[in-house]
Formats: sequence, structure tokens, C-alpha cells
Amino acid sequence: MIPGLYFEEILIHKLLARPSDFRAVFRASPDAMLLVGADGLLRDANPEAETMFGWSREELVGESVEILVPAELRDRHRRHREVYHRKPTSRPMGVGMELEAVHKDGGGFPVEISLGPMTDEAGEVLVVCAVRSLAQSQMLRRVAAARVLAAEAERSRIARDLHDEVKQSLTAVQLHLAALVERGMAGEDAPKMISGVQGDLDRCHDSLDRAIRDLMPVELEGHGLEFALSVLCRRTEEQDFAVEREIRWAGRALRAETSLAVFRVVQEALNNAKRHSGAGSAKVRYWREGRTLYAEVSDSGAGFWPDELEPHLSVGLGSMRERSRIAGGRLTIASAPGEGTSVRLEVPLGMPVPEEDDPE
Repeated sequence: MIPGLYFEEILIHKLLARPSDFRAVFRASPDAMLLVGADGLLRDANPEAETMFGWSREELVGESVEILVPAELRDRHRRHREVYHRKPTSRPMGVGMELEAVHKDGGGFPVEISLGPMTDEAGEVLVVCAVRSLAQSQMLRRVAAARVLAAEAERSRIARDLHDEVKQSLTAVQLHLAALVERGMAGEDAPKMISGVQGDLDRCHDSLDRAIRDLMPVELEGHGLEFALSVLCRRTEEQDFAVEREIRWAGRALRAETSLAVFRVVQEALNNAKRHSGAGSAKVRYWREGRTLYAEVSDSGAGFWPDELEPHLSVGLGSMRERSRIAGGRLTIASAPGEGTSVRLEVPLGMPVPEEDDPE
């Protein structure tokens, strides 16, 4: 799988399926991208890498990748690189560590890096490195968090308004209709007609209840993410869509904004599967491995090319990407026509903390 803060969100599957697209996307990526051989020599660098590191592509190609690493860390980096190349996988580099890169002028700056293997036309296994300045990433995360928190506040306000005004008004109408039925007023056909109206109102109540729950997942506040995800799956099944679930206790409480971000990603992915996959079912998984949390929604439905979406679907994927940034995680969307869709969110937990007992 090709890595990268840009690739891993929407283009991974397409790039693997269409290798001819790789060079064009590599050059156009908004993140700094490097291509490194097994010998540690740089094979290519995109324009963003030239800007970030201050070297031209011509200067970088053929040089050791260690010229971009602080001098005191180069030996250790070389050893780690050699170990990685024996069994390369797509993953973030140095999880839980503070990574630093070096500019041509000698100045250092914090970065986050994703790695992944690919095989070129000659059969050589290369490593693709996606590099983002941590200062830039933190700024984007703050902006995204502010936007999403504002949206959540508005969702809560709408949910309260629906509950306090619309739902109470509907309840009052139902009570009045019930009173009319009991008294047998307005002719012989009136009770039957009024009962029909009551049925319509009941359906309105149910729709409003679902809308309020979607807007404001109260289960998160009192019971935690695992419980909220289980409730989400059960309520989705009530809408004639089967959900296989594997939700494990993560062993620790999450920050409120992280829990909400993970919940919204799963909610959006599950809603997309229900509406657009045509599969009739999906699988939801949530688990922890070491210091990383995983949430995944997959289906075996129609599938799609992630970068060829209709506008209304692109908005939903954009929302999931923003929420993944708020959680400090990375979002991977793998899909292709006829091959189903998998949406995975990985959230690093940072420094290890004492685990809590499963409340169950």
C-alpha cells in the first residue's frame, strides 16, 4: 500500500490498481514526497519536498536520505532503515517519537512521516516517504478542530430545538387527537381518520427521535465510545440493514473530542454503506493494539474510485478526514468498483497509561 498523508486518505487503492498514475500524483501531492531505494539513496523528490528541504530535485537524487536527518541521528536512522527494508510495510514512522528533519541551511524542524513500499517497473522495491511539517499539521488540526467543534455546537442546538419545540408540539397534537377519539366527536368516520393522523404523527416522532440521536449522541457522555458504537450498530439494524460488529473494550477513557471524532467517522462510514453500497450489510470493528486505536467499517458492495465521487459523497469523506485530523489519526479509504469499500481510522494514544478495567 502506498503511504502518505495525502495518498492514504483517498488515492491508495487507485494508485495500486493504476500504477501509471503514480508519477503524476507523486509530483502533484500537497505533501513532501520522497522515493528511496534499498541502498538508502534518493530516487526522486516532488516539488513540495524541494520547498520543504531547500534542495532541488537534481541535488537530492542520488544522495543518501540521511542528509535530511540530523547528524547525531544518522547512524541510528540508517540502522532502522535497513531493518525496515527487510520487511517493509505501510505505517507511520517512529510512532510515539518526536521526529526531526534538516533543511539545506542546517536548521531542524519537527515532522511526521508515513512510509510504504512499492515496486517500480524494473522490479526494484522502493520506499515512498510522505513528510509533513508538524507545525503545519498542528495548524491544520487546530483549524479543523475549530470548524468541527462549531458544527457540533450547532448540531446540539438544532437537536435541542427539535426536542424542545417541534417534538413537544407534536406530542400536544397527539394528545388532542386522542381526546377527540375517546369522545367520538365529528361523525362516524372521524375516529378512523384521526387514528390515521395519529399513525402519521407516530412516524414523525420516530423520525425526529432518530434525527436527534444522530445530531447529539448522548450515549457518548454517560457510557463511553464502545457503548455508543454498539448502540449505533443496533439502531442501524433497526433500519433493515445488517451490521456485524466486533467492538472491544479499549482499556482507557478517551478525550471527549477524540471519542466524538471516532464516533462521527464510524457513523458517516456506516451511513454511506447503508445508503450507497447496495450490499445490505456491513461490518464494524473497533479495537486497540498497543498504543493505537482502530475503527473500521467495511462492506462488500458496489465500491467506487475514491477520487471520482459525486459531490454529495465527497463532502462526507471530507468530513471524515477532518475528524481524523482532530483525533490526531489517519484515515484510509480503500475501494474500487465491484470490490466493496473499507474505511479505517487509526488513532495513536501517545504515551502509555494505566489500563482501566472493562466496565462490563
